[in-house]
Amino acid sequence: MSDIFLFDVDGTLTVAKQKMVLSFQKDFLKRMNDKEVYIVSGGTFERILNQVGSDVINKTSGVFACMGNIFLQRVEVINDSGFSEWQVIYENKFEYPKNLVRRLESIVAKSDFPIKTGRHYEERVGMINYSVVGRNATQQQRKLYEEWDAENNERKAIVEKLRARYDTLDFVIGGAVSMDIFNKGNDKSQIIDKYFNDALEHNRIHFVGDRIPAPGNDHTLAERLRAHPNGTAYEVETWEDTAKLLKSSPFV
Repeated sequence: MSDIFLFDVDGTLTVAKQKMVLSFQKDFLKRMNDKEVYIVSGGTFERILNQVGSDVINKTSGVFACMGNIFLQRVEVINDSGFSEWQVIYENKFEYPKNLVRRLESIVAKSDFPIKTGRHYEERVGMINYSVVGRNATQQQRKLYEEWDAENNERKAIVEKLRARYDTLDFVIGGAVSMDIFNKGNDKSQIIDKYFNDALEHNRIHFVGDRIPAPGNDHTLAERLRAHPNGTAYEVETWEDTAKLLKSSPFV
């Protein structure tokens, strides 16, 4: 029985939205040797590539981006520009209710957090990423919101409110300041049915993520794996936790 390793990105391999620390990146690359490794992130493929770097991406067996709503694998050729080519194996469409955006904008306007920088939602494959502080926020402004939200639990309250209003959609907390919105069932756990269903019966699958407690965006995948005798999920809070975890079995 072989081992398959799945890794989240923000809060697991990197600080949210930041690049991988170089020393950890080098160590991670060494530990990827002779292992079947996949990335499972709420971010876009382009953002994941920017964060973990091409060396790490090219050593993976595939990348599940946008909450698993798009899956890409590397084509075993190099194009004329010298870069690896990737092909889309599957992707989901997401058509959301017309009044959803207005409701999201209303929540931003009514939030007690004083800093709102614009670009509060981003459409991605199969989902929307949403934040009160906005995508134009500086790292310092993001940190301020992260600390404020930890005390006030605004994102948890927003998720609960929106879940009650839209019964065909799901809402989860993702990253340091954002929330992810998608059709029910199109969360990270979908990668089991769409790709790992047979593999889970004959291999051990290990998932490492930081948002495993509900309503985090790693929760459903972690629970799905923990419900199977061949699945395991490891909760971390920082990339430093992951670095320590990789020095223990079954990662060594």
